[in-house]
Amino acid sequence: MARKRSTVRKATPIDWHLWVDRALWVVLGAGVAWVVASYVIRAAPAPNWPVGVPDPLRTTAAEYPWTQAPLPEFPLPPYARFLQGTTIVLDPGHIGQRDPGGTWKRGPTGLREAEVNLRVALYLREFLEAVGARVVLTREVDRSLDLPDVEDLRRRAAVANDLRADLFLSIHHNAAADPRANYTVVFYHGRPQDNPASVAAGRFVLQGLQDALRLERHIDCALLSDHAMTPNAGFAVLRHAQVPAVLTEASFFTHPDEEQRLRDPVYNRREAYGLFVGLARWAQAGLPRIRLVEPANGVIGSRGAWVVALDNGLSGRRGWGAELPQLLEGTLSVRVGGRPVEFRHDAAKSQVRVTPPRGLAAGKHELFVDFANVFGQHVLHPRIAVEYRP
Repeated sequence: MARKRSTVRKATPIDWHLWVDRALWVVLGAGVAWVVASYVIRAAPAPNWPVGVPDPLRTTAAEYPWTQAPLPEFPLPPYARFLQGTTIVLDPGHIGQRDPGGTWKRGPTGLREAEVNLRVALYLREFLEAVGARVVLTREVDRSLDLPDVEDLRRRAAVANDLRADLFLSIHHNAAADPRANYTVVFYHGRPQDNPASVAAGRFVLQGLQDALRLERHIDCALLSDHAMTPNAGFAVLRHAQVPAVLTEASFFTHPDEEQRLRDPVYNRREAYGLFVGLARWAQAGLPRIRLVEPANGVIGSRGAWVVALDNGLSGRRGWGAELPQLLEGTLSVRVGGRPVEFRHDAAKSQVRVTPPRGLAAGKHELFVDFANVFGQHVLHPRIAVEYRP
């Protein structure tokens, strides 16, 4: 009888050498592909990369030139929404075409400071209005107002005072006998403690200008009292302002290269954008305000008290952490007629209760209430007219 053949196949022995060899080739191929891809990615220029701009994949931090201006793009940052509803008065410095001295306020080749100031202010107004701010200019044309300097400066400040503006911003460019001088400086009036809201605004405006203009020189303290220029007097346009006020000297038109840059409308727009971003950050940090709650007419007797509501500029937004303290307790200051007085702070109600001090004369007085919020922003309008009738 014939035997049936078995259908069971014998297992083929595994060739381990062959599998190891194949695995090594796979690993080697992957490594080569990674190296090639990395080289291509690093070597390939970015699409439409501007000529002369450092390649970020091949440039170290120390090699980036600070003076290399970014692309002329001016997007509206989301935090600029906090400017909505603010009132800002822009003052393009000086008096249009008026030229009492031939080279007065002119650069080496004749560029007039007054025209540059106006162009920057007009561009800044465009940015501010785009986010809902109310903007008023002290002048909108480049011609003489036919006013003496003293009266002209008083009227400019009066525009902001009459509107009870949240900020008065006087826009200027600087001059020096040394043509090499070129840096940014921002001025506030008087002593820092006299105008803390102006000092706070000046910090943000200065940062915005420095980031936008990329000047090579930066002085040790670029936020200065105007007493540094005119001791015990300051600038008239700031001295007359009864609202937060700063004056910017963005750069020097007496610097030959800077004068040519200031002729360029794109450069003017860049400066305006720096001011705009600084103001947007200023508004984002909260704009503290106060309001007289009791009595409505501000008149009290010897047994009465003034009750003032405190708005730190942040809690009312009702965002995350709005229920937490946003007022720096140690910064609360209350004065009546220029004299410090006792008060009771009700943190839960965000109010202060002020009783008239002993010996206060009958009549009208100024009630002053100020504080700083967590960003260091001070009350924009800390003075309230009140009356005492013992």
